[in-house]
Order: sequence, then structure tokens, then C-alpha cells
Amino acid sequence: MEPLVRALRESPPVHLVLAAAGLLASAAGSLDALREALAAAGAALWVEAPTAEQQALRRLGAPVTGFFAPGLSLGARVEAARQALPPEAREADDDRVLLRVLVAEDDPVYRKLLRLALAPFHFDIMEAEDGMSALELARRRPPDIVVADVLMPRLDGFRLCLALRQDPKLARVPVILTHATAPDELDLRMASNVGANGFVRRAQGDDELVGTLLREARAEGPMPAPLPGELSTEAHLFAMVRQLERRVGLLEQAERTARESEERYRLVVSGSYDGVWDWDVRDQRMYWSPRLLEMLGMKPEAFPGTSEAFLARVHPEDRDEVASALARHLEQGTPYDVSFRLKHESGGYRSCVSRGRALRDVQGRPVRMAGIIGDVTEQLRLYREAREAVRVRDEFLAVAAHELRTPLAALRLRVQGTAAALKHEHPVAPERLERALVAADRQVQRLADLVEGLLDVSQMQGHAPRLNLEDVDLGQVVRDVVVRSEEMASRAGCLLVVRDVASAVGHWDALRLGQVVTHLLVNAVKFGPGKPVELEVQADADTASLVVRDHGIGISPDRVDGLFRRFERAVPTRNYGGLGLGLYRLHRIVEAHGGEVAVTSIPGQGATFRVRLPRSGPPAVHA
Repeated sequence: MEPLVRALRESPPVHLVLAAAGLLASAAGSLDALREALAAAGAALWVEAPTAEQQALRRLGAPVTGFFAPGLSLGARVEAARQALPPEAREADDDRVLLRVLVAEDDPVYRKLLRLALAPFHFDIMEAEDGMSALELARRRPPDIVVADVLMPRLDGFRLCLALRQDPKLARVPVILTHATAPDELDLRMASNVGANGFVRRAQGDDELVGTLLREARAEGPMPAPLPGELSTEAHLFAMVRQLERRVGLLEQAERTARESEERYRLVVSGSYDGVWDWDVRDQRMYWSPRLLEMLGMKPEAFPGTSEAFLARVHPEDRDEVASALARHLEQGTPYDVSFRLKHESGGYRSCVSRGRALRDVQGRPVRMAGIIGDVTEQLRLYREAREAVRVRDEFLAVAAHELRTPLAALRLRVQGTAAALKHEHPVAPERLERALVAADRQVQRLADLVEGLLDVSQMQGHAPRLNLEDVDLGQVVRDVVVRSEEMASRAGCLLVVRDVASAVGHWDALRLGQVVTHLLVNAVKFGPGKPVELEVQADADTASLVVRDHGIGISPDRVDGLFRRFERAVPTRNYGGLGLGLYRLHRIVEAHGGEVAVTSIPGQGATFRVRLPRSGPPAVHA
């Protein structure tokens, strides 16, 4: 409290003092000195406090002019403080323009929200719909600060910031980058590389963005060395990154479309009815249409035609609800729309939905009621399957997006590192640039393998994989794959042990068999790091067998049966990566060759996969 009183006495004229309720409550003994200092300065005291604390301060006799409600946004606080100023001070403040702010944002809704958030500060706001327009506008009317979205057409926020830094007249203008999601380590690294002052997540209210804007408006942006012209390598790599980001966006769009399709399907199911009933309320006689009787496996003479007979066929757990719904409709006019189970002649129950409406006489008494009953047993089954399929799809999309983003993130880091090196004043060694491009190419190849796997599975879903059949030695295929996989196994600490690889020649597709062996080895190394992986090839006159054995975590017994289905996983997604498609592809390839694959496992002791192939090739081709 003492510093506040001293500031009021020593500072220039003060119109308004904002204080926290806790400050006044903890300094009750100094309230008289504060009252005198406020009077001498001609200042009003406003306090931010909830209702209970407001009452406590009034009882305490604090010299409070008014209260602000807690929890106000930063803009709301500024506007409330402006309204609390004396009229002459408020008019002087209304005529001031503090900053010229350039907002580069391609989303018109967010541009409007940001303008509303900044309105209380009386900034001069310029708007641009994309990065190129923002750059041209900044060159015509240099701003005091720039707020730019990182994903915009023509020129994104990162490259806009880079272009500003390379313009001598705009190089020191602070730039704040924004995005709809929280920035990760890669985003922050890229923002630092292009010389941005900050990276803020867009959120409703945008207090963080406004606070950063006010703070950084007093700072200046860094001045990197200007770069003459555009680099073809940088442009190529940036274009590659943007293309891959668009493909990830297509996955997200597919997810939204699938959700909309699921909603339309739900509406179709809810409106599908196919049985009619008619009930004479006065004599309690009820008619059921032939389709309704057929739905329950009944003959016309088997239904007595009474409401009691209808209720008797309703499942005991649903009977009271159906009777109550009928009574409410007849007595109060409440809509009759219920779901229940009806007994089938076979002894089971069918899931049904029913709607009906009563016809009333001139006195409003119900005389007749008719409606429809639909058998939705099959629809419910399909709906549950669809829900399960949607769950599996959602999980797969999440995993696929993660698997695509992982090499994408590494690629973007390489791009940024290369770009930063090329912008340095000293020449970059060709060897260093070559290493960076080789590393980037490795990540592009990884992405290409993922996309190829997805396309391969999409084709396999409709028909068997195409085979290029020739005489192939399975033993040689295994040896070749082992040689190519030694580096991968070494990184995981796995020793590849070839127990017995006999020569086994058959009429097969060499490329597809290589994929089978590779899938098995990758799986064994992934789930058994640090432990040996054993391979065997055995053959007799008619068949050849491949055995791959690991000593890893093993497979739970309840997961074995569905292991070769699409998107099936034997382990949690959060612990192990991959798309869950490798074993499905393996099974389809082996099946196309007329063979079979089996797995045995003990949890905690590893798994053994056995592939058996007829040496004569696929049966249809052989015939």
C-alpha cells in the first residue's frame, strides 16, 4: 500500500487507479493515507473483485469509486477502464491511435473476431487475405506490428516473415505468428529461423495474442542478413512440404465426410418402418397387417387381435414403458414414439420402433388409434457394426496422420536447417548440403512407402493382389531380405539368426514373397528389441515353409484370431507405431499364392509365425 500512496503523491496527475481487492483487504490500516492521496491527485479508485469481496471492502470503508467484475478479458478491462475515466480524459484517449497493426489472415471469421478483440485498444488495423497481399500492403503503408497466420495461400506466415526481414524498410517490424493449434517444437524452431517475435495459438478471447502484441510492439524484429533472390533447392523442398501437408488435410476432410455419412445413415435407420397396426379403442380390437405378422413369424389366426395380446408379446422389461406411452397419448396427447422388443414365434425377440396417433370424436375422446411398427433388428446390427467401423476408422486415421506427420516433421526440420544455412553470409560446403538433401530424400522415401502401403491395401480390399509368377527360390529370397534388414535389426539391438534355410524353389511372385519376409522381420524386431530373431526355411515335395520366431512381448490369446484383419492391432497404438496393415497385406499375399499363415504365441515369451506355400503356385493358375 505504501508504494501506491507514494506514487500518487509523486507522479504526474493520475485519473484512475486499478487495484486488486486483496491489496486493500491486507492494508486496512493504511486506508486513510490512501484516501488522502487519491483526493490530492484527483484520482478514482476502481477494484476488481467478486460480489462477496465488494461487500467486505464497503464494510471496511475503503475509498472505492467502483468495481470491475472478475474474469474480464483484456479488451473488456481496457474498455471498462476507459469508461471509468473523466469525460475530458476519455475524449483525449479516443482521438489517439496507438499502433498500426497489419493482420494477415485468410479466414474471414477469425479476421472479424480479431478486429473485435483489438477494438478497445483503438489500433489502426489493416487487413490482408493472404501473405502476398499483406507484403504488398506493408510496403505501401509500413505497419508498427504484423500478426500473420502460418497457413495462408500464395505466401504463408513463415515466408511472409522471411520476406519482411529481407526488406530493409520492414526488417525491424515485429511479427507475431498465429495458428489454430498450439505450436509444437518444430513450429517454434521455424518461427525462430525466420525471425518471428512470437508464435501464439489462436483462441476465443485471444488475451494471449493481445498481450503478446502489446509487449512485442515495443520490441524490434531481428535483422537477418538479406538474401538476394530465391533458391531453387529451398523452393523445391518447401513445395514438397506443402504438398504433403495438403495430403494430410485430405485425410482430415475424409474423416469429416465419413462423419456426415454416418449421420445421414442414422436418419435413414430412424425412418425405416414396415408394419401397420389399427386399434379400435372402444372395443379393444386391434388389427395387424400381414407384413407385421410376417415380421414376427406369425400366421393371421395366431394373433387374437387385442391390445392385451399385443402387450403380451412385448418384452417384460419394455411392457410398462409401452403401456404408459399409450396411456399418455390417449389421455394427454403426448406423442406416441417408442422402441421396444417384440417376441418372435421362434422364441427370440425383434427390436422394433413404433409411432402412432389417435383419432378423437367431437368431445376429444379417443376412438381409434393407428400407427406403424418397424423391425430395426438388422438396422441396429448394422448400426453397431458401423459404429465399430467408425471407431476403427477414427483410430486408423489418427495413426495414419501421426505416421505421416513423423517423417514430415523431420523433413521440415531438414528444410529449415538447409534454408538457414543457405542464408548465412559464408558459403555452405557442398558436402553439407548434399547430406541434408540425402536425409530429406530418406524421409520422402519413408512417406512414399507409407502411401504405397495404403494404396496396396486399398487394391487388396477389392481383389486379390496381382502376382507375377516365376520360379523363385524361397531360401534365396529370405537370405536377400536378411542382408537388407541387418542395419534395421542392428539399430534395435536384434541379432538375425538363420537356423536352416534350405533351397525351396516354387512358382511364386518374388517381389511379393520379399514383402512377406520383410513384414515378418519388421514385426519381430519391433516387438522384440534387443533379442534374437530366428528364421527357418523347410521344404518337402509339395510345400515350402517359412518360420520366423521372436522372443519379444508376445500376443494376447484374445488378439490372435483377428490378427490378420485390416487395422487390427495386438498392442496399444500409443505404445507402438505403424498403420496396422502389415499382417493384413501379408495374409492377402500368402492367400493369393494358395498358402496359409499361422501364429502361436505365449505372452512375454515371443511369437512364432509359420507361412506354408504350395510349390506348384496358386491352385487356379496351376489348374
